[in-house]
Amino acid sequence: MKDFPIRFVWTDEAITPSAGLALVGYLLHQTKLDKRLNVLRLPQVRRDVHISHGDVIRSMIGLLATGKTDFDHIEAYRHDDLFATSLGIEHVPSSPTLRQRLDQLACLPMTDTILWEESMRLLRRRQATLSPCWTKQKTTWVPLDLDGSPFDNSDTKKEGVSRTYKGFDGFTPLFAYAGKEGYIVHAELRPGKQHVQDGMPSFLTTAIHRARALTSSRLLVRMDAGNDAEANVRVCLEEGVDFVIKRNLRRESKALWFQIASQKGKRTDDSTEGVQTYELCLPQTMTIDGNTHTYFQVTQVTERTMERNGQLLFVPDYEVESYWVRLEGYDHMHMQDILALYHDHATCEQFHSELKSDLDLERLPSGKMKTNALVLVIGALVYNLLRLIGQDILSDPRHPLHHKVRRRRIKTIIQTVITMAGRLVRRSRQIWMKLTRRSGYSEPLLNVYMKWREGR
Repeated sequence: MKDFPIRFVWTDEAITPSAGLALVGYLLHQTKLDKRLNVLRLPQVRRDVHISHGDVIRSMIGLLATGKTDFDHIEAYRHDDLFATSLGIEHVPSSPTLRQRLDQLACLPMTDTILWEESMRLLRRRQATLSPCWTKQKTTWVPLDLDGSPFDNSDTKKEGVSRTYKGFDGFTPLFAYAGKEGYIVHAELRPGKQHVQDGMPSFLTTAIHRARALTSSRLLVRMDAGNDAEANVRVCLEEGVDFVIKRNLRRESKALWFQIASQKGKRTDDSTEGVQTYELCLPQTMTIDGNTHTYFQVTQVTERTMERNGQLLFVPDYEVESYWVRLEGYDHMHMQDILALYHDHATCEQFHSELKSDLDLERLPSGKMKTNALVLVIGALVYNLLRLIGQDILSDPRHPLHHKVRRRRIKTIIQTVITMAGRLVRRSRQIWMKLTRRSGYSEPLLNVYMKWREGR
């Protein structure tokens, strides 16, 4: 039998399994994170700290960008010059320092403010594309999807962990995603038992302001039945944005709705035996500061008196779908359009999955609520950074899947770009990252970097 041809040997060459972190570091270089974070003063920390706040936040960003959340994972990078160089870190903190400093920074509201402002500023600077969900008569609508997603933290004693509506113990954070790409414009960690509507008006207002700064198109707020509240409609009308909010029928009689729709609505089914479908559009008004605003209640009611196999039903079965709707320039909405717009809202579940699985943020690392809330904000920043990288690389004509997909999962970006192998070379007072030509993603990565450097 022949010997296996490969042998393992040691080398002092600077080889990194995460060459793509340099792209994350370059984007961070375009922000003022360090300058703004390092002026924050903590009562428990001396002014002449050895490891700056900026280094701590950048280190956590580096961990999350590689899909790691546990503070102890930083120990593997403490003496990794490539990790520090790629992210612009002067001193990589130890695990205890990382944990303690994040605990301290989490107590300062200004920390969250800085992270969100720099995240939004970076999206504007890089001119992130927010694809519309609907175009009609030269008007385009960019979706602003708001939704909560329970984080399973069962069998832990973390602060804020309580019973969620999914039936397990954990948190129920809120998220606001802009565009079909799903850039996060707002996120907030909440106890598991907190209802999704609690504090939603202020959350919605902040999300609208941030999203509006990213696009000149009209915003279309989409929310599910858990947010069927007059307060949300009022915020949307005050801010002048359109919306599709699913109604919660609560104890309303479906049979009564069928009677109303059959009398005042329009029949829309194809005369299938045993099935009657009616569509009803009712105008609604709300007066705000002396101004009267009009929106609509669009309802579709279906009565079934026969099963698909021909079996007659003793009691008719009713299905009702109802929405609060406002679309600028339209006095009558077709349910087919409304359903298409609302069903596209389900893409939020993919974004939630990428945060929880791809970035491994579901089981947050700290036992303190404020620290976990800060980690979630850092995670939202990392999510936006990776989304920017993924969309720009995907737009390169040399990308292997350039013509097949419009958005790549965060996991795919980490696997194909962030964890790309590279060799760091220092020469003539310059630092070079060498990539292999044999990877199908090396050339798109290099092209995107050159485009950023040239300001295109």
